[in-house]
Amino acid sequence: MKKVFSVILAGVLSLGMLTACGGGEETPSYDVNEVLNTITTAVPIAMPGEIPESELEMIMGLSSEDYVSYAGQMCMAMVSADRVVVIEAAEGKIDAVTEALETFKQSAVAQFELYLPDQYEKAQAGRIVVKGNYAVLVIAGDNEVIANQGVEEAYKAVDAAIDEAFK
Repeated sequence: MKKVFSVILAGVLSLGMLTACGGGEETPSYDVNEVLNTITTAVPIAMPGEIPESELEMIMGLSSEDYVSYAGQMCMAMVSADRVVVIEAAEGKIDAVTEALETFKQSAVAQFELYLPDQYEKAQAGRIVVKGNYAVLVIAGDNEVIANQGVEEAYKAVDAAIDEAFK
């Protein structure tokens, strides 16, 4: 009886060790709309308009196979570089998504390079952050803070909003 009990106990302990060591870290899951809302609540976009899905392919170069879901807003006035895009990448496609967001950021930089210096500076300082299978581009910030204290001071609120969105 002692041998049977010892074998069963050893088996249970072995299974327990395999369970404890075998699972990797679970990838957190986020709702792209909630991430977008958290960021745009903290750093509002003036005159926001939804970024249509067609822009993902036409401007960013993403195909529908590259992402699972997305949410995005940008200022509809031509005097602001503000835009926030959150994309959940398809499995193995986070690099393609990050490259597409960089393309979108660079289009904003080019748009304002010779037009509005404060918006050009804001676009250059834009953030692309990757969290697991999610990537976010944020070009935003209080224009008054940028004018008086500089773009990096304005982006402190952006960085805090991104951190809050991905908790």
